[in-house]
This record gives sequence, C-alpha cells and structure tokens, in this order.
Amino acid sequence: MNDQNLLLGFVGDVLVDRDRPDEAFADVGEMLHAPDILFGNLEGAYTDNPAQSLTALVTPARHNLSAFKSAGFDVVSCANNHIVDVGRAAMLQTLADLNEAGVATCGAGKDLAAARQPAILGRNGVKVAYLAYCSVFPRGYEAQSDVPGLAPLRAYNHFHEAHPTFCIPGTVGRIETIPDETDLANLEADLAAARGQADLVVASFHWGDYLRAFHLTDHEKRTARYCIEHGVDIVVGHHHHMLRGMEWVDGKPVFYGLGHFVFDFSLLTNNPTINAAVQAGLANLQADTYQLPPRDGWPLLPMHPDARMTLMAWAQVQGKKVTAIGFVPCRLRPDGRVQAVSAECEEGREVVAYMEKCQSMQRLNGRIEGGGPLIGGNASLRIVPLS
Repeated sequence: MNDQNLLLGFVGDVLVDRDRPDEAFADVGEMLHAPDILFGNLEGAYTDNPAQSLTALVTPARHNLSAFKSAGFDVVSCANNHIVDVGRAAMLQTLADLNEAGVATCGAGKDLAAARQPAILGRNGVKVAYLAYCSVFPRGYEAQSDVPGLAPLRAYNHFHEAHPTFCIPGTVGRIETIPDETDLANLEADLAAARGQADLVVASFHWGDYLRAFHLTDHEKRTARYCIEHGVDIVVGHHHHMLRGMEWVDGKPVFYGLGHFVFDFSLLTNNPTINAAVQAGLANLQADTYQLPPRDGWPLLPMHPDARMTLMAWAQVQGKKVTAIGFVPCRLRPDGRVQAVSAECEEGREVVAYMEKCQSMQRLNGRIEGGGPLIGGNASLRIVPLS
C-alpha cells in the first residue's frame, strides 16, 4: 500500500482452547494476515494454574496463546466479562505472555491507570490508538487504583412504566440507562489523551444484551455517539455472540457487534457441579433459545444457530481518514474452525441477510453493497451510508 494508506481488520470475541490451537484459524490464515493491523477481543485469561473460577467455564490452557500471534493478531482487547474468571494473577500473566509474543493489549492491567492506557501501533506512517472498555462484567472485576482488573464503562438501569398515567400491572416497561459519571469522565479523558498521541483512535466496548437478537441498547448507541463526538474514528463492539449492525455516524464507522470469531466453549467441564446443572437444567431449554443448552452436533458452540455466523470487518484508511468499511462473511464449523464464505453461496447469503436484518431493525445509517476489496483472496462487502 502507499504511504499513509492502511487496511484495518476487526473480529469479535476469540476463545481458543484445544490441543493444537493453530487449527482454529487454519482456514482463514491468508485473510487474517491481509490487514496492516488486526484486532480482536481476547475472551478470558489463559493459564495452566487457574485460581478458583468465580463465574465461568473459561479456563483455556496457556499454550493456546501461541495461536494469536501466528494467526496475525496485532492487538487484542482484554476488557471483557471473563478476563478475571481464573484470578488476577492469571490475567496479568496472560497480558505479559501476549506482549512478549508481540501482541499488544488494552483494556486491562495491573491497576486502573494501566487498564485505561491505549495500545498504540504504527503502520505506514500512521499511528493508531486502541482503547478498550467493558460494560458487562461481574462486580469486582473492574480495576482500581491498586487492584488489577479491567477498564470499566458502567451504566445503571432505570425502569419506566409503559403507561405512566394508567395502572396496568404486568405490562412491560422501558429500561433507560444512566452512565456512571466517573467512568464517563475517565473515558473522555482517555479519548483526549489518545488523540494527542495518535492519528486515529479506535474505541472498543464489551457491551449489549446477548439474549435479544439484533437489539441495540440505548447504552450502546449513546456511547458510540459520545465517542465520535469526542474524536474517535472507529467504534467497535462485541459480547453479543450474535452479530449486530454497522453504520456511519457523522462520517465515522460504528461496528456495534462483531459476534465471536472462534469460540472453543463447551458446557462440559471438570467441575461436577456445573455438569450436573447442565444435565438437569439447561438440557430442558427449547432449541431456539438464546440461552446455553447443549446443541446436538455442536460440542464447542452450545449456542443458538445464529451464533454460527460471523465475519471479519475491515476499514480502509487513506490520508489518516477512514474512507470505507465492510466485512467478509464467515461461518463456524462444528469442530470450532472458522471459514470465510462467499456472499454468493447459500451460507454466505444467510450471513448477508442476517446483517441486513440487523441494519433494518435498528434503522442504522448503512446499506450493504458488493464491490468491497479482496481480503486475503476473499471478496468482501461494503457498508455505505444512507445519507
């Protein structure tokens, strides 16, 4: 590429937990190495000596981290609801292992100041700052002035009656979220500092309601606009497991939810209490639920079938400005491997149709068109503004 022209790549949650970790990305290696900078969300800490798990089933062995550098990842967010699952020491060791391998990290650290620091990467004469925050996490995972953890961006739910002038018991009301004032002030300060250090700023958020397909909360939309008003060039969201829409806001792109790209997650663990709960409770859920019952034929992805669709988003940068965005449709396989698919084949058309529904249901300022650049030999689609 010419000087100051960049291709940035983005994927959502990534969890690799297998004997041969490179297998997970084996079918998309060329695509992942095509961007000048590749970003993803590292969903959890990796350790051979986990502390007692506080909430989760996510305890991948440390050797799995080798897959990230070899796959092409340059920077990962560690601000998510699983990063402290197996203890703060494991989290810090994971950050150190990644940094030693040449993968930058953001969104978590030895204290709050460290967690809020951007990862700054330079390519082709352009500096890009990556910041990461988490809005969905167990209380206590947030970093403090002297406690390791994640960078929080909290908001608090307020319930409003559906019909405030009537007494109608049982009707569904409206939830409004109010930002945490301290977290919001920290975000504003971080964005200003990043703007002074880099040509482009990418803000990443672990957010949203994964139990409601297509839905975007007021917290997501408000935060995206707040970031763009304060100088962010690209907003990236993840956590939902199912894809969300993309749009242009004041000439800047927002990827609301990139789903998960690889997610080696099994309900069966070495914890007999968890296994008993799986057998007794989760197996009774309906097949179309967005909860986590076992799924026949899908040992590594016990989620709704929609969660088998994913993508790699991209952004073209020219003259230190984002000029185009889009995505390459992808699918997950029962063995956990991810593969790119053509938008012209049946599986690819399903991904595109799903994304079109994401766009229309949330009335986003973006339309899907063909003609995107080849990404590692794979044809891509563009998101163009409606207005």
